[in-house]
Amino acid sequence: MKSNFIKDYWLQLEKKNPLPKRCRNVVELDFNKLQREIEQNNETFLKKMMNSIIKGDFYILKNSFTEKFINDLKVNTFNYFKSKNDEFHKMIEGTPDFHRKINFDIGKKYSIHSCKHSFYYFPWNKDPNNIFPEINSKWRVIKKIMGLKFDEYENNTPKDGVVDRIQVVQYPSKIGYLEPHTDPYQNQRFFISGYMSKQGKDFDGLGFYLIDDSNNVVEVEHRIDVGDLGIGYATVYHGVAPVNKHKDPDWSNINDGRWFLGLYSNSSDLQKNRVTSSQIKEKFDDDRLYP
Repeated sequence: MKSNFIKDYWLQLEKKNPLPKRCRNVVELDFNKLQREIEQNNETFLKKMMNSIIKGDFYILKNSFTEKFINDLKVNTFNYFKSKNDEFHKMIEGTPDFHRKINFDIGKKYSIHSCKHSFYYFPWNKDPNNIFPEINSKWRVIKKIMGLKFDEYENNTPKDGVVDRIQVVQYPSKIGYLEPHTDPYQNQRFFISGYMSKQGKDFDGLGFYLIDDSNNVVEVEHRIDVGDLGIGYATVYHGVAPVNKHKDPDWSNINDGRWFLGLYSNSSDLQKNRVTSSQIKEKFDDDRLYP
């Protein structure tokens, strides 16, 4: 199989198919199997998967990370940033790693509304918790199936236009949410979600969800374990619903709410006509989706 096969095939699919907006099916696939099929250039397998994703299927990549790595990521992130000021930085040259508590008022200033505590890591900084080597080893596999070079954007800085960014998020109980939205597909074809909390053990409630073609919520958290990754075409409607609605939020408690890992190749603030996530005009009749 030619090295550019995946990219070329994506272009064919996107020319023949409308970009998906709704989730069709939920598919479970072991991450190691995906990695092997890519390494072996299994054209039949990869074509089938790409055809599935362009139709709106969402993939849970099982066992992507070990539970220990994810738990260490949570603890080390929380401890590293707790002594640092809550602040905001645009993605320009020299942007430091930072964290921001995004309450309702701040959340309304973003392209999609949310309430969360976000921790941001950029590859040009010193990687204080040594997370990039392990995360990049998985991210590279997903970049390949998206039709990118395995190390696309890794060495970029904001002046190059598109940059990799790792976002770790704590959604506090009762109030933490991310409204239904779509993500930009121009830099990376998929949204990439990493799961750091287990429904029924760490939190109660809906958490991450998708929307199907009947405007129904597609529940997936019961099929997800700590260390799994989720991928879907970026234009498929998805969001995060509040959890633990019976508990008051505690922004200072590492065990409160639900934790999440987001892998994004973002348009920097130095890129003209930068692309960002988009709100969905439709409203969904499900009280679970909002605080």
